[in-house]
Amino acid sequence: MKTDGSSRYDDLTLAELVEHALALNEGQLSAKGALVVSTERKTTVQRFIVNEPSVSDVIRADAQFHLLDPQVFKSIWERVKDDVVERSRYRIHAHMGVDPPIAVPLEITTLSAWHALSCHHLCHIPDAFNPREKPEWKLIWAPLASFGDAEILSDGGGVILIHVGKRRILMGGDLTTGEMRRTLLTLLGLLLPEKDTLPLHGAAAQGDGEITLFLGPAGTQKTTWALRCGQLIGDRGLSWSNAGLHRLADGCRLHLDQNLPISLDEALRFGTIAENLALENDRQPLLDDPETRSELKTTTHLVLPLSRLNATAESNTRGPSQLVILTTDPLGVLPPLAKISREQCLAWFILGYGNHLGPLEERQAEVDIRFTPGFMDTLLPRNLDDYVFILEDLLEAHDTRCFLVNAGWHGGRASKGDPLSASEESAVITGMYYCTDWEPFGSLGLSVPSGQSETAGPWHSKDRWPESGEYTHHLSQLIQSIADELNRTNDPERWLNALEIECN
Repeated sequence: MKTDGSSRYDDLTLAELVEHALALNEGQLSAKGALVVSTERKTTVQRFIVNEPSVSDVIRADAQFHLLDPQVFKSIWERVKDDVVERSRYRIHAHMGVDPPIAVPLEITTLSAWHALSCHHLCHIPDAFNPREKPEWKLIWAPLASFGDAEILSDGGGVILIHVGKRRILMGGDLTTGEMRRTLLTLLGLLLPEKDTLPLHGAAAQGDGEITLFLGPAGTQKTTWALRCGQLIGDRGLSWSNAGLHRLADGCRLHLDQNLPISLDEALRFGTIAENLALENDRQPLLDDPETRSELKTTTHLVLPLSRLNATAESNTRGPSQLVILTTDPLGVLPPLAKISREQCLAWFILGYGNHLGPLEERQAEVDIRFTPGFMDTLLPRNLDDYVFILEDLLEAHDTRCFLVNAGWHGGRASKGDPLSASEESAVITGMYYCTDWEPFGSLGLSVPSGQSETAGPWHSKDRWPESGEYTHHLSQLIQSIADELNRTNDPERWLNALEIECN
């Protein structure tokens, strides 16, 4: 197959896009059928948002966006657009969001077939595009060369520019599909609160008449936990409003590790994009190749349809019966399972406490305490209170029960403790659904199941530690870190009281 240098290909099928990608040498097929592509992880990705009243009045001061003059954006947009029309390109018409009232119609133009393929998974391809005739957003994903000598490219890294007023997005460079997803979630983080809708970086499932929503930082295995509770509603990208909980896209992006929630054969079928997957000479996957990973300075991710997982085809759901805050506690002092109030749930949402140094199966030499507000950081660019107030109303309206699960280490800090075993994780799920007898944890206002589980062991973290003094020391360290973080919020007294931390 040949492509003309200035051809435009509109809304090709998945199979056609794979065919184009192979013809253009953008990747190769693995023996199992996945399209394998290489992406270099940029040391820096500069994010710009055009400075206009609709943005400057609501965006967080620490949102990690550079403000850009509208005229500078206009100049760059025209330059990139003129360059792109001279090239072979792919255009996809898609929605970001499945729920019609909040769905954002997108016209996405890419110069790579595999980039267009990723949009098939990371967006929603509707039966009818934009039936409500909403104003469309235009997104162009182009090489840095298309940007010319724009001064914003001074460091040579990837670049993302968002113009809310003009409904335009520019992405430049050899960016990962993760950056595409991040950009679209950032867009919804700006737009959805105006519709009393909360964008979420989480996973949700329905089963036995219950809907369970998992929120947490990267590395907490949200998808795997959700699948234990039933059929997957959505992964990583969700919207929650009074109309219910909805997925935002038709696919998902998963880190390829031993916790992959489906079989490798299923994950690497035709239609999957495998970023930075090393292959043997016979194109079988080489799953443990530290030399290749070091050279690329990246990890392997898979982009695939949600239908590969145990996902429901139902697009409209009610709100969650329970919300689970997942954390990976590197200090190893939080209990495996705790019941929390809705007020406490808001505090943990604000904190976004966790750790992400690597796989949980690996012992970590250092403890890295991280706070990622809302678990999305740059994906929530508005003032954090805009999201907290919506979450507060939704928890009340849907009578949602709330829990805290430590998916990290137990019996010691990250260098000494152990993650939960499969049987312990099952006991956590069972306790969450069926436990009726709870008792105080002793700190942070938490309650844990009474007694001891036959499969999970003691619910009180202290009982898992060989040295109670060391446990007490690390618990105090965590409480102080939490207090310091909450003191930076707009209403520290409220959140400190929620977690029963003494106000200074």
